[in-house]
Formats: sequence, structure tokens, C-alpha cells
Amino acid sequence: MRHFVLLLATLVLAPTLSASAQEMDEGEARITATANVQMSIESGPATTSAKLSLIGGAVGGRIGDVRRCYRERTEAAPAVRGQLRLFVEMTPGGGTVEVQRDGLNDRPLLQCVLRAVRAAQFASVRPPGSAYVVLDFNNSAAEGVERTRELRATEDTADVTTNAEGRGEATGGTPDGLVRFRVVGDADATAQIQSVHRAVRAAIPQLLDCRRKAARRESPAGDVFVDLRVAANGRGQAASRRTTVADARGPRCVTQALGRARYEGEARGRVQVVVTFAADAATTND
Repeated sequence: MRHFVLLLATLVLAPTLSASAQEMDEGEARITATANVQMSIESGPATTSAKLSLIGGAVGGRIGDVRRCYRERTEAAPAVRGQLRLFVEMTPGGGTVEVQRDGLNDRPLLQCVLRAVRAAQFASVRPPGSAYVVLDFNNSAAEGVERTRELRATEDTADVTTNAEGRGEATGGTPDGLVRFRVVGDADATAQIQSVHRAVRAAIPQLLDCRRKAARRESPAGDVFVDLRVAANGRGQAASRRTTVADARGPRCVTQALGRARYEGEARGRVQVVVTFAADAATTND
């Protein structure tokens, strides 16, 4: 009878993807997302629980490199997430690792993870023996990227209205209201406001991460008022003018995100961006 044992070896690797960098002052670090890698392992044929534990320990010893693979990949492609199922089989020479099911659909990440896992030391496990290793990859920016894509489909060009002060204004945000923003400029600067709006909308994954930082110790609810100047080369300079967000890490993160956003030529000049964090999705309509 085939013997299957589920090893409770789930490793949540989410303390930070350069968390120390996220706490630095403006200009000192890139904003990155928090990433999780969860591992579970199940025995294959002819594998006792003792052998499974040894295999799990060997693979688990490489999980730091797997996390590094994911950290580096999400810096370039924050939307990457999914599940990878591997089959590990003991052989007289050590062990083989093959892909059973690839739910990542990202070749650079897959290759890096395979290199890491195949470097595991299986010398202490005598064949026969095998195991199914499941790695779940998720990161905080992926959800924001998906939301941004949804927004782009419905808000290709933002409507610019005239506010009570006679200035041009365009608004946007996530469907659940967790992050909202306003771009305010001169009344006759419609093209500029729309261009900055597109750039801020594209930065929603980073702004969602900023809200998470603001919510670590206190309610994230509040506004961050940012003066933004975009140069002819598309580079932005952002300065926080004032804020009602309690935790200073949130506003600092917003300033970094807007300063590092990519702007089109039409965005050149000065505008104000107001980013609003809601307490949580359930109370945005209260």
C-alpha cells in the first residue's frame, strides 16, 4: 500500500524583501514588496515519515536561496506569483528534482528556484524514497498590479474637473477604496494632469505597500499631500508638504514612490498629489 505522509513543514518567509531598505530615508532605497514563500511536502511511494523528514530538511535548507530568487525576481516583475510543484526522488548519487506542475509561468524564477533546490544535500537519505514539494509564491505588490490593470482597462484617460479653488483635478484609486489619490494642477493643464494621473495610477502597487507600512502600529487612515515636480527627462522630485497619517513611514514611502514613478513628457511641470489611505475596506463607505 502506498504510504503518503503530509509533513507539516510550512515555512512562511515574509519578514521582508529588504525591509531595512524600506525604513531608510528618502532616496536611500528602492520600494519593494513583501514576499511570501510557503513550502509543504508530501511523501511519495516507498517513503517513510523518517525519510520524509530528512528530505524536507534538505530542501528546507535551501529555502533561503529560494526566497532570494523570489525577492530579486519581484523587484523586476512584481506581478509574479503562483504555485510550483516539484518531485524529488532519491538516487544512489543523491537526488533528482523535476517539475511536476509549473503554476508560476515565469522562466527566470523557475530556473533560479530549480538551481537552489537541486543544490540540496541528500546524502543522508538512502534510496529508495521520494517526495512532492509544493512551493507557493505570493507578494504584496502582485495584488496591486492586478488592480492597476483593471483600472487601466476602465480609466485609460482620466476626467479632469474644476475644483472649488478653480484648479484642475483628476481622481483615482483602488476599487475597494483602500488607496485613493487626487492630482491637482492649473486649470488649463489638462494634458499634464492626465499624464501625472497615469503615472500615479501605475504606482498603486507601491502605494498599497505604503499603506501597509502605515498600518503596522496605528490606523493608516489619513492624507499625504505631496508637491511633485517633473523634469523634462521624466524624472520626478516629490516632497511631502503635510500629512494626517499617524505613522511617518507611510508618508515617507509615498514620497519615495511618487519620486521614483515614471512620467511622460506631458507631465512636465509642477502639480500636487494627494494620496488618501482608508482605515480598511469595510469602513470606506461609513
